[in-house]
Amino acid sequence: MKKKIRLNAAEIQSGFSRLNAAEGLIRQLPTDHDGRNTWLLNFGKSKEAKKLRKRRDLYFIKETQSCELATINIQTTQYE
Repeated sequence: MKKKIRLNAAEIQSGFSRLNAAEGLIRQLPTDHDGRNTWLLNFGKSKEAKKLRKRRDLYFIKETQSCELATINIQTTQYE
């Protein structure tokens, strides 16, 4: 089941959504803050969020509004 955020009239008119507003607030936290970086990885749309994902080999899925690993190489996984 896909969930979609419905924009209100002000968001449609301004082109500024709740996601943009939330990301602006989150980005004010210190750069080493775990919660900040986790939120940006999972929901961020900014260049900074994209850089974080690239560094961690993640990609953003628009449909689910979340991240997944870009590559999973089972053959190189070692079990103890």
